[in-house]
Amino acid sequence: MAVLLTCDSIAKSYGSRTVFTGISLSLHDGERLGIIGPNGAGKSTFLQVLSGRMPPDEGTVSQRKGVRLAMVVQDPVFDAEASVRDIVLAAAAESDDRETDVAKILSRVGFEDAWAAAGTLSGGWRKRLAIAVAMAEKPDVLLLDEPTNHLDVAGILWLEQLVADAPFASVFVTHDRDFLDNCSTRVAEINR
Repeated sequence: MAVLLTCDSIAKSYGSRTVFTGISLSLHDGERLGIIGPNGAGKSTFLQVLSGRMPPDEGTVSQRKGVRLAMVVQDPVFDAEASVRDIVLAAAAESDDRETDVAKILSRVGFEDAWAAAGTLSGGWRKRLAIAVAMAEKPDVLLLDEPTNHLDVAGILWLEQLVADAPFASVFVTHDRDFLDNCSTRVAEINR
């Protein structure tokens, strides 16, 4: 199995408060890493650092050349007036079949009305839209921050199947024990 990304002795602080320190790990092809820990331990911050959206204060995060990362945040925000289709299309990787790719993703995620405005979506459907956007980016690694928040039981079961069958690796922060048990191939704990 090839290594997709690694972090070596990373640390992050906010002012005088150390969020975490000394985290080292590697993520391999097909791996599904569940991150657990108490609230405030820095799990979401860790995902932000892995994604490159936030630099570590110490240590390094490296990824294999050409690896694409996509991230689904806890509470995704979209232009309320934009359609589901247009939001996913804007994120879609360039290809000759881009329109078809977007239609397939929307179908796979469960959207029946691709023209629905994002502002009309419930929290669960906004989460599904965020996942569709991430899938459109054709990631090698999908980072999910509390992915089951706002999802109903059917949505959680759908997401479990998506993660289990995915051709990409994933790292997810969750307090949902069933999701963790059903989806992870490995678990790591961040704790002060």
